Amino acid sequence: MNDQYQHEAVVEEGISLAELLKIVWKNRILIALVTIWVLVLGIIYTYVVVEPKYTAETAVTVQVDPSATEVSEQSAISIANALMATYREFIVTKLILNSVIEDIPEISGVSAAQLENMIQISSQTGVYIIYIEVEHEVPEIAMDIANQIIENSIEIANDPQKGFLFLQNKLKMIYPADLPVNPSSPNKILNIVISFLIGAILSLGIVFVKEMLNNKFQSSEDVEKYLKIRVIASVPGVIKERKLVD
Repeated sequence: MNDQYQHEAVVEEGISLAELLKIVWKNRILIALVTIWVLVLGIIYTYVVVEPKYTAETAVTVQVDPSATEVSEQSAISIANALMATYREFIVTKLILNSVIEDIPEISGVSAAQLENMIQISSQTGVYIIYIEVEHEVPEIAMDIANQIIENSIEIANDPQKGFLFLQNKLKMIYPADLPVNPSSPNKILNIVISFLIGAILSLGIVFVKEMLNNKFQSSEDVEKYLKIRVIASVPGVIKERKLVD
């Protein structure tokens, strides 16, 4: 009989879903407080600490005139396709970036590497359009940088004294950058959701660590489970209640 009981006790070792839910419910106030605390910190960080940034976008196209280059239309398309990667790299070279810094007094103290970090270049396969996005804390500066990049890229590429023969007269602006009205970052809703999830995960972690470090028996079931003995009788009530009775 005793062996059978010990076998049952070993099988029941571990924590069940019901016990997990019981732990969570017992510590619901702690979980709520930690989650709200982290959520409030996330809201303060999003709305007060982080400075919003604005993104200005412009676009250029790479085109090759068959009549000017004396090639067939298919060959002109192949040349434009081959020049796409070249122009993407050309736009963010130090030659272009330094010229932009010189032309915009507001960013005179910015290095070419810092300016490059503000710029994002993108294009799609089979489409001869290059999109340029510039992110800055000041919307006017973001717009000026985007437009100046295109203007200087076309001017320098077409300059015969620079010697860029393969790049001349092949880059054309599609539309200039407009003044951005709404900030592009931070994503306020996403930050709030992330703060809530972090708070919930952190609070649950604190609760389970607290439970793991708690080596006190909470019930007669715990005594039977961990000491492998049967409880014949127990005194009802908590310690404080028993002291009052005494």
